[in-house]
Amino acid sequence: MKRVFLALLIFCSSCALAHAQSLAHRGRGNSQIIEDATADQVVGARAILLLKRLDDDVVVYSSLADFEESKKLARVPLETFQNDLLEITPELQKLVSSLPDTPLRADLISAFAAFRDGADWWERISESRVVNVSELKSRGTDSTSDVSFVAGIPYTVAVQWRQANSYLQRAVKDLGF
Repeated sequence: MKRVFLALLIFCSSCALAHAQSLAHRGRGNSQIIEDATADQVVGARAILLLKRLDDDVVVYSSLADFEESKKLARVPLETFQNDLLEITPELQKLVSSLPDTPLRADLISAFAAFRDGADWWERISESRVVNVSELKSRGTDSTSDVSFVAGIPYTVAVQWRQANSYLQRAVKDLGF
């Protein structure tokens, strides 16, 4: 994981440098504009790397049939995903807040929101290790609607992962690399 992160960071940094050199070569002239663009690109690349960490934790299916065949939501346990989500949140918020209001910023925010929402839904169906006494109240039999609702949650999680991945891919394109 660390090697992939380092390789991606080096790649993004070299792409930003190459892009800046390309702009300078075209005669755009104003070095301040190039420095600002490069700074935003580096911040965007760092935010993408943080979100890529979450993307690497989950399974993104290309079709409903693939999901129904596997039903696997992630490569890591829920607790690991939640820890990764909590760990990247402060830095990601700082990076995103420093970006101007652009499609890149919107895509980064949307990707993060989809990962967070997926985690919330996933938590609802995970087996808790603690029994909540208030849930032990006599409820009678589970209604069909409750069972159907719970049965649909894994699909909701898979859709959230797919949306997050889509926004993340759009953010990479927004960088212009």
